[in-house]
This record gives sequence, structure tokens and C-alpha cells, in this order.
Amino acid sequence: MRIRRGVLLVMTAAVFAGLSGCSSNNSKVQNPTAPLTSTVSIAFQPAPAPSLLVNTSTSLTAVVSNDSSNSGVDWSLSCLNAGNCGTLSAPHTASGQANTYAPSPSLSGNSQAVNIVAYATADHSQNVVAPITITAFGSNLKGTYVLQAQGVDASSNPYQYAGVIVLDGNGGILSGEQTINFFDPNTNINALVSKADVVMGGTYFLGPDGRGTISISTNNQDLGNNGVESFSFVFLSSSQALITALPTSTLLFSATGTMDLQTSTAAPAAGYAFVVSGTDFSSGSPTSIGGVFNIDSPNTISGKGSVADQNLSGTVTAQKKLSGIISNPDSFGAVTLNLAVPTFTSTTAFQFTGYIVDATHIKLIESDNPLGSFGAGCTSGLAIGQGAATGSFTSDASFSGTYVFGVLGEDLTAFTPASFTSAGVFTADGSGNLANGFTDTLLQANGIQGTAGTQISAAFRGTYAVDVTGTGRLRSTFVNFVPAPKPDFQPEFYFYLTGNGNPALVLDGGDISGAFNYPNLGAGTAYPQAPAPVTFGGKYGFSLTQQNGGENEGTGVITADPTSGTLSGSLDANLAASSAALANPFTGTIAPPDSTGRFAGTFNGQVFEFSPFAVDYYIIDPSHGFFVETDLVNATAASGVVSFGYYAARTPVCATCF
Repeated sequence: MRIRRGVLLVMTAAVFAGLSGCSSNNSKVQNPTAPLTSTVSIAFQPAPAPSLLVNTSTSLTAVVSNDSSNSGVDWSLSCLNAGNCGTLSAPHTASGQANTYAPSPSLSGNSQAVNIVAYATADHSQNVVAPITITAFGSNLKGTYVLQAQGVDASSNPYQYAGVIVLDGNGGILSGEQTINFFDPNTNINALVSKADVVMGGTYFLGPDGRGTISISTNNQDLGNNGVESFSFVFLSSSQALITALPTSTLLFSATGTMDLQTSTAAPAAGYAFVVSGTDFSSGSPTSIGGVFNIDSPNTISGKGSVADQNLSGTVTAQKKLSGIISNPDSFGAVTLNLAVPTFTSTTAFQFTGYIVDATHIKLIESDNPLGSFGAGCTSGLAIGQGAATGSFTSDASFSGTYVFGVLGEDLTAFTPASFTSAGVFTADGSGNLANGFTDTLLQANGIQGTAGTQISAAFRGTYAVDVTGTGRLRSTFVNFVPAPKPDFQPEFYFYLTGNGNPALVLDGGDISGAFNYPNLGAGTAYPQAPAPVTFGGKYGFSLTQQNGGENEGTGVITADPTSGTLSGSLDANLAASSAALANPFTGTIAPPDSTGRFAGTFNGQVFEFSPFAVDYYIIDPSHGFFVETDLVNATAASGVVSFGYYAARTPVCATCF
């Protein structure tokens, strides 16, 4: 081994010596420079926009340099709300190939930060990040809003909500207060209670189609999901939306209602018509109450000009004197009304919290059962001011013109949860007569006609009489139905006039035909109808209540095309107070309206309790109306379902929104 190593060394030395001797001159030899190392890099070309509206998309292009393998670009998304960051059209693209990003259609608030990352596939350590802020349309809602919703929980106990929230115009809830009537399983007696709570904050989202969500944080862990309550809503305008309460994992309930911009918190004065409905605790029975309270001196509601009627489980106590006191408004426009009706047959004292919307409207919720101690009851409703017209309704001439009414209540036939719905139109002649009437009235459980439920779709006439005392209270009776129901049906309604072009409020007095064939109660509204021709077409929001043993509630959007006779839309539903089903597509048909503003249509969609189902629309004016399901006892397609709805024209949230 030593000899061989020595030979190799000699040979190596000889080779170097030979190379040196081969040079033909004495110039210096330069060795070649080592090649430069190639480094992969990546960049956006062009730079992405820093912000994006929720209803748009954007194209991003990343270019990889010095990649001899041409491996391309890998993409990823990240945000705080994992799983709701949006979508990319491809997880991988070639270098220089565009990738399209679309935001999530819904956010937890008005904005969300998203990071879009482009990686050089050949080397993931080489990447670029595009931070993009996604923005919704919360700026359309800013100010103080009054919310009210009414419905049931999963056991058909009443659920009622009223309150005030302050929206910042950027998806945040700043403050507020609320009152809720609900069955609280966390109380020692598991009872219906009234709870007043402070709103600590929350968020809201408004999407491009006018649908949105509200999340309210309270200081009460018994409410919602550990103190957080959720609603879906449909934006009608910056001053109004339709809302649906959504169930949570701990409290199962459903309710629909309204959200209205508060424009005044001035102390109420003069006369107010009112109606409320719900449950009377002393008898454990459903009830509805209507009347007029007259604030004829500061904080005082005297018996002069004040009157009340009650339908308690089908028994009407009518035209009783009412008195009471009303507090000054707090900072959110809430007042407390303590009312006494000494001659009512059951509870004679009531306390309501009223949330002032404006100089005319107050949302009412009963608040006299704070600890589940079985106070007066669990009711809610509405009061509308008579203003300068207070005390002026002294003759039948006070009630004239064509009116569209809608009433929702209970069918008392079996004394189990079942719905009563009634919508209609009539003309009052100013002399005590009603003409040109038509109604769709349905009692879900009533079998008096030999069918599983009762449906009365018929023309009618009627009479009415205005109280000469000037309160604005009047009693009406509908008669002479064609076709005539068998057995006879003679419904009684009490109307409470408000004047000044505002709607009247309605208390359903039930059937007074003599045999008590169709026992029912309810409350609603009667609007003056616009002059003919009345039209239906365009973009609307709507709220819907369906009852078939369990109660479904929902809000949605409709686009109606009278030319093709079709409609389409999307519904956010609370299904039987147990689960939320958002963004459910549906279709339908509409027929041309007749001279009374009534026309037929259908709804068709998997989210509905029965589909397709038939409805009749009653148009108040081109901007709003009622609809009611009409196939309860049809011979060929009896649904067993009753539905009642309200629709109103909606304003798109942006110029390019739908």
C-alpha cells in the first residue's frame, strides 16, 4: 500500500509539471467563475385591492420567478371565523394564471379580515399574503331601533320579545334594553316569566339580497345561548325590517315581528288605541284585549275616554272602563303602563312596558310577572296614537272607506294549540253598513263542518256601530256569507280607530251565531286600502307563520313578476322552534288581482310545512298587504296547515344589489 500511494503521488506531480511546461507564453491563466445560485420568488401581479364588498369577487394573479420546474402556485385562505372565509376558484394555478376569490355570503358582523396566501409550489417558504377586508351593507341601518316579536316555544308556551337596540352603522350593537316573556326552565318553579335586561352589545349583518342576522348580547345567561339572542331579518328600508327569532341550543322558541327606527322618545299624550294577545295566568287561558287609553293629564290615564274589551277563551267582556298611570320615558324611550279594568271577569290589573317608536306608535309587552309568580299574564301588542283626533269619533261617519284586515289568533275548539287566521276586505259606507266584503277565515282544529279543520272563503255583508262617546271604539258583525257556511257563522270584530290616515286596530270577538260553533280569538290590524287599481309586482320582504301542531316562523325575500305570473325568493325559517334553516329557495305563482285587491297564488319549496300550498293575497296598496293559506280542507290537496303572512316592498341595499 505504501508503494502504490508513492507511485500515485509521483504521477500526480508529473502531470502538474507537464501542464505547467506546456504553456507557450508567460500569460496568467484564469479559472472559470462558478455559476450563480438560482432563487425562487413569487409576487402578485398586479397587487390585490385591500377591500371588497360581500356581494362581489376579485381576481388575483401570482407570478413565480426562477422556477425551472414551472410548478406553479398553491393557494390558501384564512380568517378568524374558520370555515366562513369565502372560496377560491382553484387550490392551485400555473404561474401567471388568475384565481378568483368570492367572499362568504354571510358574516358575523359588518366586516371580516381575510388573508389570501399564494405559495410558490416549488418552495413554500416563498409566499405572498393579500390581506383583504370584506365589507357588508350595515351602513344602511344606523340609529336606535325598536324590536318586537311574538310566537311560541317548542312546548307551545308563549314567547314574546320587545326591546331597543342602538346600531352603529358598521355592524355593531352599542347598547339597549329589552323585556321578554318566556318559559324559563332555570327558575325554581319552571314558569313563564317576564325578564327585563340590559343589552350589553352584539353584532349585525346585512347581505346584498336584503337578508341579515342580529346577535344580541345580554347580561342574563338564561336568555338565548348563554345570554346571546339571535334573529334573522329582512331589510325593507333604513327605517324598518321584518324579524324572526332563531332558536338556540338552550332555549327553543320561534317568533316573528318587526324592527322600526325610533324617531321620538317624547312622553305619550292624548288617546291611544291598543290591542294585545297572549295568555291569562289566573285562568290559564288564551286571551286578547283591545281598547283605548286616554292620557288626559301628565302620567294619568283616566276613565274619561278610556275603554277596554277582553276575549278570554271565547268569552267576551265588552266596553269596560279603564284607568291607570304611565311613567315618563327612560333614555331608550321605554314607559311603564299600569292599567286597571275593575270589571273584567279575570285579572283586573295589568302592567305593560311600552317601547316608543315615534309620536304615534308604541310596542307593548306585559311585564307584571317578573319572577314566575303568576302575575296578570303574558301578552304583547301595539298601541297607535289618535293625536288630535282623540275624542272625535262620535258617529258612524267616523268609519268609512275600503279596509283590508288581517287577524292571527287561536282556534279554541279543542282547547289545544291551534291557529285561527282571517284576512279580508270590505267597504264601510259611513252609515253603519259593510258591503263588498270577502274573507278567508280558517280554524285549524274545528271539525263542525265534518272536515279536519274549517275554512270559510266567502263574500259577506255586515253592520257596525261607532260608540257615540267618541273613543273610537266600534263593534261590527259580518253576515250573509255567500256561499253560506253550514252551520251558520257570524263573526264579531271590535275596531279601534286612530284617524290621521293610520290603520285601525282589531280585536276578534269570536263567533256570535248563537251555538258557539266556531270559538276563536285574536288580534290584528285594518288598513285603509289605496284606490284602484291595486298592483303587486317587484321586490318585497315578508314574514310567515305556519301552524301544523308545531309552529314554523320565517322571514324572506320575494321577487314578483306579474307579467309571467311567477314569483321566486329565499326564506330564513325557524322550524318548529327547534332548528334554523337559512336561505331556502322557493318559487310560486300569482294571478292578477280582482277589483277588491284580492288574488290567488301558490308557494312551492321544501322548507314549507306543506308544498305547494295555495294562498290568497289581500293588497292594501302597492307597498304592502296580507296573505293567508287557503288549502286547509281542499278535497284534492287538504294540507292540515294554516299560514298567515305579511309582505312589504323592500329597497335594495345598494344600486347593484338584488
